[in-house]
Amino acid sequence: MKTKEELKLYFENGDKPTQEQFWQWMDSYWHKDEKITQDSIDAIEKVFPLIDNDEFKGVFLSVRISNNIKKISDSAYVYNGFMYQVREVILNEGLEEIGKSAFGAQCIKRVKTPSTLKIIRNGAFSSQANINNYYDSLDEIILNEGLEVIEDYAFSGSQSISLKNLYIPSSVQVVGQNAFAIPSLLTVSAPTGLDLSNAGIPATATITYR
Repeated sequence: MKTKEELKLYFENGDKPTQEQFWQWMDSYWHKDEKITQDSIDAIEKVFPLIDNDEFKGVFLSVRISNNIKKISDSAYVYNGFMYQVREVILNEGLEEIGKSAFGAQCIKRVKTPSTLKIIRNGAFSSQANINNYYDSLDEIILNEGLEVIEDYAFSGSQSISLKNLYIPSSVQVVGQNAFAIPSLLTVSAPTGLDLSNAGIPATATITYR
């Protein structure tokens, strides 16, 4: 797709644009009859109903982070009593840092970090729980190779009963205090030499170093 500046060069005074140049101009814009897909939008927030076994459970937010974002600021999406909790977050490739309490006290079910992420700050995903019942929470955490630092309380306080297994990538160098204080954890796979003594992993969980 051509930029505006490139397209303007086709239509300067005295120019005779070719068929190909006209088509490039048209292909660079949305026609009113064309549907714009969600994948074509940099950032989007979508409200959706939660229905379970024909029972209406409430309304939640799905958040898609813009493709040009490298850092999510401190407390950017921390829950503080506004109408809807975030249940789904889609993190963009190119993201490098998630700030302190960025998604604190939300109700996110699945965290999958992009390959470019380096740092998860204090409490970034702490206290995930449905405010309606306090038991509907994190089911899965998928962390990327390339991640280096997971700070204090990053995932702590989850009321999850289904998050059983955790894989910590080989690139992780630091795991902060109570970063994984998740009572439901049963197994943790971690790189040899990584200090998890203060990570808050329950004593009943089996830690395997590889």
